[in-house]
Amino acid sequence: MADTRFTALGMSGSGKTCYLLGMYYEMCVGVRKFTLVTTNQAATKLEDWMDQLDDETGMDRFPAGTSLTEFSDYSFKLSYCNEPIMSFDWADYGGGTIRARENNPEAFKKLDDSVKNSTALYIFIDGELLCSEDTETKIKKVSRKCSRTINGYIQNFSESHEDLPPIVFVVTKADLCGPYLKPGEMTKILEEAFSSVFGSGNLVYVVAVSLGNEIADDDYSGEVEPVNIHIPFFIGIFHEFLNFCYYLKGELLKEEQAHRDQISANKSAIDYEQDRWFFTDHDRIARCRKQIQEAEANIKSNQELLKKYKRLLNAVATELVRESSKFVVFEDGKETYFSPEDLISEI
Repeated sequence: MADTRFTALGMSGSGKTCYLLGMYYEMCVGVRKFTLVTTNQAATKLEDWMDQLDDETGMDRFPAGTSLTEFSDYSFKLSYCNEPIMSFDWADYGGGTIRARENNPEAFKKLDDSVKNSTALYIFIDGELLCSEDTETKIKKVSRKCSRTINGYIQNFSESHEDLPPIVFVVTKADLCGPYLKPGEMTKILEEAFSSVFGSGNLVYVVAVSLGNEIADDDYSGEVEPVNIHIPFFIGIFHEFLNFCYYLKGELLKEEQAHRDQISANKSAIDYEQDRWFFTDHDRIARCRKQIQEAEANIKSNQELLKKYKRLLNAVATELVRESSKFVVFEDGKETYFSPEDLISEI
């Protein structure tokens, strides 16, 4: 079973599958010593898609999108400096699944369960919807083709579950829509179209990505040079490591207290035996000393484990801080900065 999962939501044609391919294309080589490998039969599919992306031209070079109510789980292992550190499933859902509550309740329930168990929820926006000079036209396109459906799903999910995971809006095809967007306009459009998602209590990120700034040149024969592709993924693993560190700290504190109680009890037992003079049970003293050593070793091992994951958390946070000018963060409906220091300092 994977350590966690991430769920991708978006209407058909929004670029979910192409993003997954781009993420693997970039991360299998590695970013800042982090690398990905697939752990199931998807490996062959992704490798074939990478060859297709590199060797073909035109629209044929891109993978076909997920069919309307199809869902695919892609299993990955993440490594840092070649050491495996986390496994996760990436759930890719067809755009029609969001509307499948009545006609395909099984697919809809799988979607609901996936979102519930996800560290982050990715909402994909087709960048072509933003290819217009007029802001109101862009808002209408996004509302009609995307947010009208996704907002309804998010609202229904929120009513039946306690909290939403962090939400990452991924605007695809940034190479196409970039020339049409003024500074700050993209977030304004999303805030308008997804006003409830940007509301109080939600943590929201917005990032625009592309498989290459020139990939659409000459009838889509341009070079594959991913732009910002790793950022949404790094946001997800940042929150997974953050959650794990908080959980680990809580569990280790309880375990450490139990070990310290055991050490204290064993020390008292040793003192008791040493005060008995001729009746001292030396075997009991030896057992107590061994238990003290084991408890101290467990405390040290647990502390090293927490330090390890804090180092990983810091490595991801450092990369996101470095790239923070390329994404926007909203907390409780207000735009803010990505500042992980306070969160990490609490661990």
